Amino acid sequence: MKKKTNKKVLILGASSDIGIEILKIYLKNNYFIIAHYSKGNQKFFDFIKKNESKIKKTKFNFISNYNKIENFLKKKEHLSADVIVNALGYVQQIDYNNLKISDIDKSFKVNLYPGIYLTSRVGEEMIKKKWGRIVNLGSIGVKFGGGMSNLPYSLSKFGSEFFPNNTKKWIKDNVFINTLRVGATNTKLHKNLPSKNLKKRADLIPIKRMANPKEIAEFVFFIGSEKNTYISHQVISISGGE
Repeated sequence: MKKKTNKKVLILGASSDIGIEILKIYLKNNYFIIAHYSKGNQKFFDFIKKNESKIKKTKFNFISNYNKIENFLKKKEHLSADVIVNALGYVQQIDYNNLKISDIDKSFKVNLYPGIYLTSRVGEEMIKKKWGRIVNLGSIGVKFGGGMSNLPYSLSKFGSEFFPNNTKKWIKDNVFINTLRVGATNTKLHKNLPSKNLKKRADLIPIKRMANPKEIAEFVFFIGSEKNTYISHQVISISGGE
């Protein structure tokens, strides 16, 4: 018999392939879920519909003005979450030599700023409850300086590896923050990038294959749940040995 939980998880970027697998595992473990999406897809909407009593979906596009972003993030239901999973992933194919400031800004608005803002706001609420988990999904691309055409993405993900010194004091109150460097994963995001040769990319990985979304989701749950009792302020690679 599964242990009951009254905990709530906010998942940003829940409609991606990895996001949907994260939804599944938190649902299986009896969390109430707030599932954020921007555009969504049929697979995501079908899953939400089947579990609408345990999942609340919320739509927002972070490529917006800063006031709207702050107003969305500071909703009471978001700040009261026991677990924050930042699985946002905005990728724009831009050649490095043609890079514009606006390209960097878009990636930061989606991939970096929401996680920083929520961390700064939600920590005190988690301390009051003497429990909280914040998990950022980073990228193994940070280790290699990004790809030839996705520097804004990798640069914004690099920012998620910065843990403000203020947050160190939270650890004694059982409030943990970690960033996972996610390796190349077999998702629609990778398949839809015209510049990607997936076989060539997989050959660069020591394990000689890409991850599957479920593998990533299972580790996200471990590090962002009661199962994690001692790990905080770490950058952990899930990348097949890269």
